[in-house]
Amino acid sequence: MRVLIVADSGGVLLDMLALRPWWSRHETSWVAAPAADTLVALDGLDVSWRPGWPGAWRVLRRVRPDVIVSAGHRIAVPYFVLARLHRVPALWVETVTQVGRPVGSARLCEWLARAVVAQRPGRSGALRRRGRPVVELGELL
Repeated sequence: MRVLIVADSGGVLLDMLALRPWWSRHETSWVAAPAADTLVALDGLDVSWRPGWPGAWRVLRRVRPDVIVSAGHRIAVPYFVLARLHRVPALWVETVTQVGRPVGSARLCEWLARAVVAQRPGRSGALRRRGRPVVELGELL
């Protein structure tokens, strides 16, 4: 399976790296913001360095992902919109720090996602009540 992971630096990058047991079993490409941590952590991997909307289209044409995965807010929006338009499933990873309803771009990405990956135990019920298909983190790994 071809997986496209979209990540900002900082906590979102750490969330995506924590999924290594899952994504390392697949053909993986990344979209990331160029920062000290992403440059080091993603060294040697197939990375597109934060292309915006036109870049997102080019990345999707090049990678042809079977699934897109992200917890990053603004950086993920063009990829989730294009994924929906091209019927590519997208998984929104709800970060462990999320306790309430998402706002802004996170809310849009959650809405566009095919399913939400819940990192925090006990969040599945809240996500299902909002009508979201939920994948528990343990199921993914």
